[in-house]
Amino acid sequence: MTSSNNLLNEKGQDSSHLPYPEAETEYSSVDGGDKERQEGENESFREYEYDSAHKPHQPPFYRRKKVIWTCVIGTIIFLAIFVPLLIFVIIPKIAQAMLNSSSMTILQLNMTNPGETSLTVSVSAEVGGIPKIFSADMEFTEKVMVHWQQQIIGSMKLDPVHVSGGKGQILQATSFTIEDKNAFAAFAKDMLAADGFEWTLTSTATLKALGQTIKDLDVNKVLKMNGLSNFSNLKILKFDLPADAPEGAKISIQASIANPSPIGMSLGTITLDMNFQSAYLGRVVAKDVVLVGGQNMILNLEGTLLRQTEQVHLDDLSLLMSNYLGGIVTPAKAKGVSVLPDGVNAVSWLTSAVTAMTMTVPLVSPEPLNVIQGLNIVDMGLTIRPDAPWSPIAVSNAVSAVFKLPFNISINITQLANATMTLVYKGTPLADLTTAVWNQTSSDMANNKIVFTMPPSPLNVNANAHEAFQAFLTEVVQSTDSGFEIRGRADSVATTPLGIVRLKVPFTSAVALKGIGFASVSPTISNVTVIGGNTEYVTLSANVGINNPSIFSVDAGPVSLIISGTAGGMTGVMGDVIIPNLKFAPGLTTLIAQVRFHPSDPAFRDIFFSEFVAGKIFDCTITGNAKSTDIVSMIPVLEALAMKTQVPGIIPAPRLIVSGNGAPSLGTVVGNRQIPLTVSVFNPLQTSLAINDINAEVYWEGNFFGGIKAAVPFSIAVGATATSPPLVVQAPLGFQFGIFMVTTFLPKNLGVLTGAIVNVDMTSKIGVSVGGASGAGYTSMISYNQTAVPAFLKLDLGFTKRAISEEPSIEQGPQYLQWLQESLFEAYPEEAKAYVASLNQ
Repeated sequence: MTSSNNLLNEKGQDSSHLPYPEAETEYSSVDGGDKERQEGENESFREYEYDSAHKPHQPPFYRRKKVIWTCVIGTIIFLAIFVPLLIFVIIPKIAQAMLNSSSMTILQLNMTNPGETSLTVSVSAEVGGIPKIFSADMEFTEKVMVHWQQQIIGSMKLDPVHVSGGKGQILQATSFTIEDKNAFAAFAKDMLAADGFEWTLTSTATLKALGQTIKDLDVNKVLKMNGLSNFSNLKILKFDLPADAPEGAKISIQASIANPSPIGMSLGTITLDMNFQSAYLGRVVAKDVVLVGGQNMILNLEGTLLRQTEQVHLDDLSLLMSNYLGGIVTPAKAKGVSVLPDGVNAVSWLTSAVTAMTMTVPLVSPEPLNVIQGLNIVDMGLTIRPDAPWSPIAVSNAVSAVFKLPFNISINITQLANATMTLVYKGTPLADLTTAVWNQTSSDMANNKIVFTMPPSPLNVNANAHEAFQAFLTEVVQSTDSGFEIRGRADSVATTPLGIVRLKVPFTSAVALKGIGFASVSPTISNVTVIGGNTEYVTLSANVGINNPSIFSVDAGPVSLIISGTAGGMTGVMGDVIIPNLKFAPGLTTLIAQVRFHPSDPAFRDIFFSEFVAGKIFDCTITGNAKSTDIVSMIPVLEALAMKTQVPGIIPAPRLIVSGNGAPSLGTVVGNRQIPLTVSVFNPLQTSLAINDINAEVYWEGNFFGGIKAAVPFSIAVGATATSPPLVVQAPLGFQFGIFMVTTFLPKNLGVLTGAIVNVDMTSKIGVSVGGASGAGYTSMISYNQTAVPAFLKLDLGFTKRAISEEPSIEQGPQYLQWLQESLFEAYPEEAKAYVASLNQ
């Protein structure tokens, strides 16, 4: 610390090291105290901040007495000059500027109790455009004069207006004095007819603001307001002819009028004349009419439409009514005739305004009208040809509909023709039909029922609706529930109280259809018959029954489909279904179809034929593809086609092996045991059948009797039975079969020693060719089992070389069987010894 103080003292002795002039060394005492006291008070500070240099302190200039006295004197002089200037010059100028820049908006100005020289107005207005920092009260010291097109049309008194937060409101009812009746009448006409108009309000006012009252301020405000535009925003809510009238028909119109103007008016009873084109239609009256500024008004017009006698006027009336029925906006005209504010007395200026007004009445139904309802198509035929895929021929014997006109006057339709119908599917117009005619004999006009007939007519599908037409046909074919919409119109002649009119009657109706439903309703297939064959396929004929619940008849020419199915646990494509002419009508239709059977898998082929001959029933699916038809419009329909059905085999299952005939044989017990045999085979097909080879096993009462293996081709004609070439039944060799013969078979069938029929069972694999011999017909292998095949057997079991007793007579049955057993034992001594031992056990 000592060294630090010394250092500081050294620096103090040398003024050249100070950061300030030497003359400023008095900084250490602001109030005149001595240096030692100052150092004593800041001793601790010096210990830590001995290196810091301190600049001497001077008083601020604003604390100097000279400056303070100068400001006081200047302020007094300024206020003496500015305050009068502010009060008498600046504030009035500011107030007038505020008034000039302010805005006034008329929200509503409703005129009631109209008279020749005065009326009552209810004013709702808003004042704005004043700075929010000001709060003011404005009082009109004179009447407010209302100017229109530089003319004073009236005057009124307005209450004081309080402005706060930059806004003020005027809300009062006051008397409006008409200063110039002619000018006010011209204004009233303009207000009703024009899209907009201007008022200028003039007056004088007193403004209280900023604690001051400023008088004689000028008020001059231009107000821009919307006019009524001849009620151009009129909207029809209801149009009705509720009853006949002696001179025509009563009319009732309800309309909504949007009032874009803030001006409202009590109109009372208004009378209007209705015109359309050259025809004077009649007169209508609306009572208790009150127009409110900025709000919709409901106008109820009642009156009479007059009967028309001149043809030109009847034509105008026909167009008016037809357009209304068709939803076409038709601008009738309504011209003012009179206005009675209180329902009794007229006011001249208001009458001149209303009678100068021509109002457009856009006659149109608020909701689309459906004059013809409940359209029902009893039947519809479609004939589609390859040369005109998008112009099918449509025909219908009966299209019925119930019509209902939206009027309660007496109407009798005497003619109906030129009906145009558009078929619409899921919002897309498909095609138009223009040949429908009215079937007067079937129609019931008393009950508003019309019946159409449609002779064969081209249904020309629109160029942009090809895909929609295909989708429609696909839905009809695949689904049980379908439908479309019919839109159109028809020309009619009707007798009405207004005269004989020609109406274009529109109609829109949804038509629900029962589709054919191939996706869920299976066709029936019966009477399946094999009628031919070649090396590539077998041709089968079948009856295809289609139960069509829809109204559609279809004539689509030749069609080729694919049939797949399951046989013996295997699934695969069986072949093609050929329908020479796909033509069916509502209800049950039976078609003759051909099936070309040609599976690619030989195993599937063989098992199908085997089960077909055995009378099995196959679960099948019939599908289409892009090559199923030559008609472009029908390709997607057939591509989507999928029908589940069942295909029966030959029912009842035929017995192919009619019988067998065994020839006498020597040494069958102890020799080669071969039995010569022929079989008789039946052909159940409607084409020739060739047997190429037979591999069979013969059983008697479950015991294997022998096997046949022979390649002995022979042919069988249609429906015929043919005998095979000689075959050989090879019986088993050895002792066991021999003992079976002499102890089991022969005791039960002794007749075979002289010739008898024995029922045997056969399991076989028969190689066949359908429709021709091998190389010409369709070759397959049939696995065939048959029980109780009657086989004629005559066995010669004699032995020419025996060491024991001579052969007894066959007629001595038991002795002969004993002799055969002994012969067998002699031929197989070892086996016989074992056999006897087994018996003894």
